[in-house]
Amino acid sequence: MHLKKSTDEARKLVLSIPHKTCERAIAENWKVGSDERVRAQSVLWLFCWAKTGMNSEHARRVAVRVFDEIMPISFAEFDAAVDHAYARESRYASHNIEHELEEILSGLSWTTPGNHDRSV
Repeated sequence: MHLKKSTDEARKLVLSIPHKTCERAIAENWKVGSDERVRAQSVLWLFCWAKTGMNSEHARRVAVRVFDEIMPISFAEFDAAVDHAYARESRYASHNIEHELEEILSGLSWTTPGNHDRSV
């Protein structure tokens, strides 16, 4: 999934989530390629923060805002398509789950960089 923001901007926004556990986990869990394509596990990791905030409502709300600012699909649309239990289980998968997430999101439309609508 391509980011709507640059890799650096997206990282700064993820770092703005006000929770020490999130901050410590970013290096391990936030992975973006040089093509500004975020790894599926990283999308699921951010989604989980936006779902729960690890018991911090403020962190949860900020994570939702960050998700909406940097992802080409809104948190609400992603939440409607992706089961939270699946996200919790798959966010740490050691194998490539890009195709798996694309299958889950197939049929949804979102905006890619350059404002081009895209269906997966």
